[in-house]
Amino acid sequence: MSSNEDIYKLSTYNYILPKELIAQYPSRKRDESRLLCYKKSDDSITHHIFKELPEQLNKGDVLVLNNTKVIPARFFATTDLGKKIEILLVRPTNPANLTWKILAKPKKHLTKAKTITIQATEKNLEIDIINDETIDLKHPDRLELILNQIGQIPLPPYIKRDNRQGTTDKSSDDFERYQTVFAKEEGAVAAPTAALHFTEELLNKLQEKGVEILYITLHVGPGTFLPVRTGDIREHKMMPENYFIDQTTWNQILKAKEEKRRIIACGTTTVRALEYANLISKYSGQTNLYLTPGFQFKIVDALITNFHLPQTTLLILVSAFLGWDKIKALYNEAIKNKYRFYSYGDAMFIS
Repeated sequence: MSSNEDIYKLSTYNYILPKELIAQYPSRKRDESRLLCYKKSDDSITHHIFKELPEQLNKGDVLVLNNTKVIPARFFATTDLGKKIEILLVRPTNPANLTWKILAKPKKHLTKAKTITIQATEKNLEIDIINDETIDLKHPDRLELILNQIGQIPLPPYIKRDNRQGTTDKSSDDFERYQTVFAKEEGAVAAPTAALHFTEELLNKLQEKGVEILYITLHVGPGTFLPVRTGDIREHKMMPENYFIDQTTWNQILKAKEEKRRIIACGTTTVRALEYANLISKYSGQTNLYLTPGFQFKIVDALITNFHLPQTTLLILVSAFLGWDKIKALYNEAIKNKYRFYSYGDAMFIS
């Protein structure tokens, strides 16, 4: 049993995962991934295929999905000092989408540089550097060119491909499969991976059963890849991410809560958007809500989520939801049964 002190120690949130269980590719069909179901009411674990999810949900349940769309946000450039650099667009800092927060590797190459040059099909693009975390595209056509011609899907670093950094091939499986079937609002640099398992057919079956399906938007940022590096997990700072919840959608959620119907969040991003909106009564803007043990969940009753990396905010969030001791036991059960882990891996349903 974890002590009160231990639940805030980063070293607590660790487990040993055989490398072969890190999913390099998605399952053959989205809804043929596996689903570990845990019920708090009777402490039971059952094993399923994801397309059997309707058996676990009840008429009147509300399933909330994140409809963000992953953009090809990673590209390579050369600074005016001749240094090669990798850029990841993080989020726009103005409504016109002309200035962008970025992550650069190596960041030091931007310290003294004034511009970066991108090789494009017809002509090279020169882009101004505002500082080592911000660039100015100056014209909307440049963003369109980056996203449509040059940019790569920013796959997580543990998914290995020949080009390692991502893929620009629009016909590749990753362009389709690292995107949900209901992706709509462009702006994420990582997929809400728990939602990758859904198909149109499965969504229809859930609706036929009487499950209410609602959509919110949270543009997943690169912070989802980053491990926590502070010994005390409470000292970690989340990167801000843009979110939007339609007022009608929020009213439907509140109505369901009043009627004691379950709110089932698909993915940690959905959890953070819902709980943050409830905390501040604001339904669009930026959130850096970081959910750690002790947080009182007011909106989310049940959670669909993938299996997460050790010592990450994602693992800490699910531990805040259920308790680390139980999460660790469920992860051990998944490892014993050879579930596939991380972004392209299998899922669990905590109810």
